[in-house]
Amino acid sequence: MGSNSKSREACHEDRISGLPDAIISHILSFLLTREAVRTSVLSHRWKNQWTSVPNLYLRDREYYPLERRLKKSDPDGFSGFVDRVLFFRGSSNIHRFRLLCLEMKDFSRIDAWIRTAIMRNVVELDLELYEYSNPPQPFVFPRSLFMCKTLVVLKLRLQSNFIALAPASDCFPSLKFLHVDVVLPDADSMEKLFSCCPALEDLVIEGEPGYDSVLNFEVSAPKLKRLRISWYIVPFHGNYDRKVFINANVPSLEEFNLQENILANYSLKNAHSLSRAKIDLVNLHSGEKFGTVRDSADRIQWLFAEIRNVKFLSLSAPVFGGPCSVYQYHLPTFNNLNHLELLLQNCCSLRSVTNFLQISPKLEHLVFENSIHCYVCHFVDESVHEWSPPDFVPACLLSHLKTIRIRGFQGLPDEMEVVEYLLKYGAVLNTITICTLEYFCEEKEMKFPVLGLREEVKLLQTISMFPRASKTCQIVFPKLK
Repeated sequence: MGSNSKSREACHEDRISGLPDAIISHILSFLLTREAVRTSVLSHRWKNQWTSVPNLYLRDREYYPLERRLKKSDPDGFSGFVDRVLFFRGSSNIHRFRLLCLEMKDFSRIDAWIRTAIMRNVVELDLELYEYSNPPQPFVFPRSLFMCKTLVVLKLRLQSNFIALAPASDCFPSLKFLHVDVVLPDADSMEKLFSCCPALEDLVIEGEPGYDSVLNFEVSAPKLKRLRISWYIVPFHGNYDRKVFINANVPSLEEFNLQENILANYSLKNAHSLSRAKIDLVNLHSGEKFGTVRDSADRIQWLFAEIRNVKFLSLSAPVFGGPCSVYQYHLPTFNNLNHLELLLQNCCSLRSVTNFLQISPKLEHLVFENSIHCYVCHFVDESVHEWSPPDFVPACLLSHLKTIRIRGFQGLPDEMEVVEYLLKYGAVLNTITICTLEYFCEEKEMKFPVLGLREEVKLLQTISMFPRASKTCQIVFPKLK
């Protein structure tokens, strides 16, 4: 009987409360601040524990119910809660300050909270602000934000434009990571934000430019290593002018990641250290019906001239799916390119694979697929391209190319001809790996192969009979291992 009572007492023992304060504060730092405050009712031991948590995550979602007809929104309740949280924490430092305001209209209160975080030596500042008035009112960032010496990480997600009261110099002395996502950004404010970042190493720029506005700004970051840019405009019927110009002085840049559907103008000055690039020009097609792209050939040529010295390139762009697109857009020669990933929609021609091989003389590793679904409605003759071998065998195929990986393979006639060609002239090939196409079943949330096991075995047998320039080249079907 005594042993049973002891086991029950052990089951009800409050082991968490016995942990050191530092560990409890660390646990609470993963909660919303509102939830962390609620733990104060657990016991006397927990009463003021939340005040020592270095991370604050404040959001007004709980004060604005989704069912507006209930009419129970309480903006003053949220503002009062944030004020009390900052008051009870006193002068203790804030490491991470995350603020999400869906409908907070009092920008003066938000400004005061940001200033308080800065005075508390904030290291990471994450602001997500939405503003739905018509016309939308810009948020004014205080000058102290730009002069904060402790700030290392800054994330801004803004539904409307902003005004940056940046000083002429000494901006962001310690900032290393900056992520900005703005709807209808203003060129002047964007330039003030990026024009002086002496310690910045990672920069992410996202947004939706206006249809007819001109967005022209400069980025000056001597220590920037990674730059990711994502622009997107919702397509609509009608003509509009897309004028986006970004001039970046980035002598230490190593990685460039671009995803957009507007084809902006880019200038990467002094980017001599650039070694990796990922270009995803979504929804930009070639062909008669896409005149905007044909008119932008100079921008395509300029963009690729800026990244021509990279060693790694991942490219997803249906605009290069035409049989002669490499020459149509006057792409440069990639003399340093070692690894190429070419991701094509199923409307594209496989001729573009050998075209890119011809401008990559030292390529050693190739990954490509031709099965990404295209959402553009093409005429039948626009999406059918018969493959034909190039006039000259690419230099890399004769002397450098060692590995090839094909994804989304279906065994179509064009695909088989390309594999046969690569094996015939790949003089130093070590392996060619063929991954067959899979489809995703939403009901079971799983991927299933399009081809059966027997069909894959038959493909392997057929491809194994193709002549090979490299006697040591192995043909691998991963599913058959």
